[in-house]
Amino acid sequence: MRKYRPTISRRGILQAGLLGATGLMLDDYLRLADAQTETNAPGKKSPERKATADSVLFLNLAGGPAHLDTLDMKENLPEETQSQFKPIQSKLSGLAVCEHLPKIAAAADQFTLIRGISHTTGDHPQGQAYIATGNRPNSAVKYPSYGSVVMNELPSDPDLPPYVAIPQTEWSAGYMGDAFAPFKTNAVPTPGKPFSVRGISLAEGVTIDKVNRREKLLKDLDTRFRQVDTNSQMLDALDTFGQQAYSMITSERTQQAFDVSLEPESLQKLFGSDEVSQSLLLATRLIESGVKFVTVTNTGWDTHLDNFDGHKRLLPPFDLGFTAVLTALREKGLLDRTLVIAMGEFGRTPKINKNVGRDHYPRANWCIMAGGGVRPGQLIGATDAKGEGPTPETDIHPDDLGATIFHALGIDHHKEYFTRTGRPVSLIPNGRVISDLFG
Repeated sequence: MRKYRPTISRRGILQAGLLGATGLMLDDYLRLADAQTETNAPGKKSPERKATADSVLFLNLAGGPAHLDTLDMKENLPEETQSQFKPIQSKLSGLAVCEHLPKIAAAADQFTLIRGISHTTGDHPQGQAYIATGNRPNSAVKYPSYGSVVMNELPSDPDLPPYVAIPQTEWSAGYMGDAFAPFKTNAVPTPGKPFSVRGISLAEGVTIDKVNRREKLLKDLDTRFRQVDTNSQMLDALDTFGQQAYSMITSERTQQAFDVSLEPESLQKLFGSDEVSQSLLLATRLIESGVKFVTVTNTGWDTHLDNFDGHKRLLPPFDLGFTAVLTALREKGLLDRTLVIAMGEFGRTPKINKNVGRDHYPRANWCIMAGGGVRPGQLIGATDAKGEGPTPETDIHPDDLGATIFHALGIDHHKEYFTRTGRPVSLIPNGRVISDLFG
């Protein structure tokens, strides 16, 4: 696994010369580069931080579920805000959930629900970037998503991609560069059919011998390219992806890691045939194989139109898939060391619009966390009686969720990284660990 470190080319030296005009000379720049290599070295954890998780499974409900129609339901609201769904009592005292989430209601003592999460970013790409990094997006710094940091911090099997997105994601590596971007499957398993992932499976007519010859040619070309410019982010990425692709294609273990048909039939039956369940089944298998960070993206939650019909369609697969993955990880003995998260980028407006939809609403959101050292059966945070925002005593933001994720993995969220221009940046400078999560 390539560790995140600076590289200096002729362009970098010129940049250092320009920096000298403001008091930073070349020797300072070189020392800064050395410091980055040390600061960003993988596997270094603060001694006082004991990891409670080895891996993360993040179910991204892209578009933003309506909090008032799912896990933050309110009674006696006016007609213009009242949900069409009925609440049902969950196994957790004080928590009533949507009638279309019966399995989650029955499993409520197995996870912790965080409510009243708020921010001010009502745009999808920025909201996604916020929950992917724990940092409010800004034009000055493009922060890396959690999985990219995990790639650098936690050692992993070189035959496996340490950060996998099923089937795709917009989450990026930010200033760390494309070499730390997620591996995207671009597909979801279908029950009863072979699952082929581009970049993992050999194309028809291609043999291992051909792959070995192409790998030798690639190394020769790579050596020549690097004589031209040693600070190309693209070359770094191509080098990393090339090495990774070669390891994956020639590794039987990798082939098996993506083959969900090898799962016991009893476990496969826990999951539905829909894309959410099958994605989570694959995620479970990848985590068992050693992948450190897996995202599963479930789209369609942007319900400006027909909010209730949309949620009727979306909630049952989420209900089944999420509870199935908790059961599967527990049966495999992995839940205690796997942090499972489910959330979207924001909630939706209390007021129902003229299209019987709900619009973007970053002032109120929820997040489920389970496993990975999280003490289950808790309700943390709350919204007011109308679901319009957090209660006065609730002060939870995406920064805090990010700090908590890193805390569970034993990574210091204040750890300082450096951008490629040499700017020092804390991973999540404004985050606070939600200590009540851990018992």
